[in-house]
Amino acid sequence: MSANRKLSNDEVSALIEGLNTGEVKTGEGLRRTIEYKPFAFGTEDAGLLGDMHTLRLINERFGRQLRNVLLPMLRFMPRISTLPPETSRFDEHMRTVSQFVSLSTARADALKGTILITVPPRLISILVNSFFGGKGDCDVTHQTEFTPTEERILQIIIEGALHTLEESWKEVFPVHFEFMSSETNPAFTSFVEGQEIVIVNSFVVQLPYAAPAAINIIYPRQSLKQIATILRSKIQRVGDGRDLKWEHRLQEAIMRIPLHFVPRIAEPTISMRDLMNIHEGMVVDIPAFDQVKIYVEGEVFFEGNLGDRDGKLAVRLVS
Repeated sequence: MSANRKLSNDEVSALIEGLNTGEVKTGEGLRRTIEYKPFAFGTEDAGLLGDMHTLRLINERFGRQLRNVLLPMLRFMPRISTLPPETSRFDEHMRTVSQFVSLSTARADALKGTILITVPPRLISILVNSFFGGKGDCDVTHQTEFTPTEERILQIIIEGALHTLEESWKEVFPVHFEFMSSETNPAFTSFVEGQEIVIVNSFVVQLPYAAPAAINIIYPRQSLKQIATILRSKIQRVGDGRDLKWEHRLQEAIMRIPLHFVPRIAEPTISMRDLMNIHEGMVVDIPAFDQVKIYVEGEVFFEGNLGDRDGKLAVRLVS
């Protein structure tokens, strides 16, 4: 029967009569009042990742280990403060960035995206000044480009930061970060679209003779969305769960297990008549195999050729 069949005249008359007599109640079958929440397409719930407790722990590890990256150039242990992650639109964040800044992108295949590392040029100048014996209290020497020395210092920082970031992520979600490109003009940075949501992680480097400077690591929110459950979790695993001492002891015990190593060099046959005539002192010819099979606990593991070495019967393994 078709779902859109029209009512017949008799059915219409019966319906009207039922409405007039009250047998058919009005209002039946109507939906109850439903309240609708306005939604703007193109926006996402910024609270999907929760308080990002796990990301905070990753940043704390990174901040502690980043000191070791800067120590060889500063010649003293810097103080690094880790700020809570902030959620922002990429274009809004870039408005707060200077027009001359180090912008480095790195590929993170496990996160199916890229990350952006920003290093202020004043921090680079401070590191160069301190590396060559200064106190570190200096201003930016160039406003349009880095010197070759500053480029080399920046390369050391980025390489060290990416390695440190891998170590910080390893216990939670193993990620390999591979350097892609570097830029000094925000207008030429190829990262994400301006309206996309990003997670900004700031690490403030505090020095005794200079004003603080912040290194930022920016993740696209879409990259972290796939591991939102991990980032919201407050329970973290430590290591990969293996007991290395027990594993070593087990391996040593296995290596001491005795095994029967049996080369089968011949399988002679003899008739019943000859067997009945065997007596002490009789010599029985036993032809050896050309190819000797070697059994370990009853299973064939190797094959070899029969020979002698130092006057003793030996087998050379061939496969």
